[in-house]
Amino acid sequence: MAFRKDTSILFYDPRPSVRYSQREYFLYPVRMYRVIAPRVSSRKLNILEKAVLGIRNTGVVEADIIGEHLNIGKDLVGLIITQLSDRGLINSRGLPTAHGLKILEDETLISQDAAAGFVFQDPWTGELLPRFAERESYAEVRFNDTGFPELVLGTTGKPDYRRAFMPINITDTIRIQPSPSDILNAIRQHHRALRNSSQSNDYDEDTWMLQQVPYLERISFIDEEPIDLWLTTCLYTPENVFSANIWNVCDPFGVSDSPWLRRRFEKHEREQTIKGLQKLLLKMVGKQRHEADIGFADWVELANREASLQVEQKLTVEIRRWQDLWERLVTVERAYLEAKELENSKSIYAKLDNILVEAQKAAECVFHLLQKTYITKDCWKHLSRKDREFNRNFLNQVAEKIGFVTPLPYPLLSVDCNYIKLAADSGKQSLRPHVLAALLTAINYPEHPLRSLAQEYPSFLQELDELAKLRNQSGHASNQQLNLSDIEQQIDTVYKLVATTLQLSYQP
Repeated sequence: MAFRKDTSILFYDPRPSVRYSQREYFLYPVRMYRVIAPRVSSRKLNILEKAVLGIRNTGVVEADIIGEHLNIGKDLVGLIITQLSDRGLINSRGLPTAHGLKILEDETLISQDAAAGFVFQDPWTGELLPRFAERESYAEVRFNDTGFPELVLGTTGKPDYRRAFMPINITDTIRIQPSPSDILNAIRQHHRALRNSSQSNDYDEDTWMLQQVPYLERISFIDEEPIDLWLTTCLYTPENVFSANIWNVCDPFGVSDSPWLRRRFEKHEREQTIKGLQKLLLKMVGKQRHEADIGFADWVELANREASLQVEQKLTVEIRRWQDLWERLVTVERAYLEAKELENSKSIYAKLDNILVEAQKAAECVFHLLQKTYITKDCWKHLSRKDREFNRNFLNQVAEKIGFVTPLPYPLLSVDCNYIKLAADSGKQSLRPHVLAALLTAINYPEHPLRSLAQEYPSFLQELDELAKLRNQSGHASNQQLNLSDIEQQIDTVYKLVATTLQLSYQP
């Protein structure tokens, strides 16, 4: 395996402006290529501006003649001349000023300088990071008892050892050499980032620079094969707990933040290609919530953000496709976070009851979604309006045929037929009638999600009935014996229902 615990670690001193307690060092895998490439300075002229200024320097000032030479319209030439004049590059006679001549000279010399350096490739996509380094800079490390490296920061006399998250078992990588245009683009983006971070007054780079043959011909590889390395970056939570992003990624080369890497991390989180990343983010956000000196309303807002991340971690971001259900699950997770804060208080029982209520609503929301595809209307007609014993036997037979363990719980078998009718025809009623309406509907659909649920969790209808029972006991003295572990089981039941019926992966 290319990326191992003993693989060398690049370190270019990423330093977000937050406390160490809000940082998590992260080792991102990269493939490093050694290349020779032109130094691309910030261009003050695009290719047309440069051509117009050069022709004007020969004494030709008529817009129509210049347009004929460049094969562009007279109006466009006039616009370019106006812009050059506004920038002080052309004088009142239409000739280049001293400043204009200096810039024209700089532009002519721009491709004359070349440098040896390094570009860095994402091993999963083959895409180059928008950075170029002219030197190698490696971290000093020590290995802990588990064999993982720790960064040795601080000074020689006062070292500061920092653990860094290292992805393990990296798979599905590709090996493809970047093209010269990819390398040139990475270099130019790196220069642009440096310019922006220093708040330079240089004009934007030339967007017309598509004719890059002189540049591309001068790009070459010193080594044809890349070196697999770890690149140190930082994940951090911002000082402002209500900033747009609840977590950020520091640029590995010390140039502010890295939107590019954050998008990559978001993709890894969504597709679960880096094991443990979601748990790391949850740990950071939870730590921020605990340490923040804020009022209760703000605490709730932070808890809501953490709950959102928790739902994504368990079901992937695909769950957001079902907005109502997503919001229900976030409410469950937020209530659970609040309950953990009350674990040693008598007030916890009211919060546990609240979780049960919200969990049942989330489960009911799943059955509402199923009704849109698997029509439940009139399914109740399989049952007798008077003979409850017939209904119990029939429901057990259906459940057994689909694959569930029978007999079903007595409370589930005893639901009044009229309640099932309401659930099936109008979407009203609570969990048990919805479960039975779906069960009766599954008879007619070989692909009904309840069949998959029965295969994976044969006792699942018993679990749903237990949720309904505890929900109905909300506020009763019998629920005073519940604890967080009991509630976690009910939350798990809801997630299994969501994941199986909507075909989502579930990571408890």
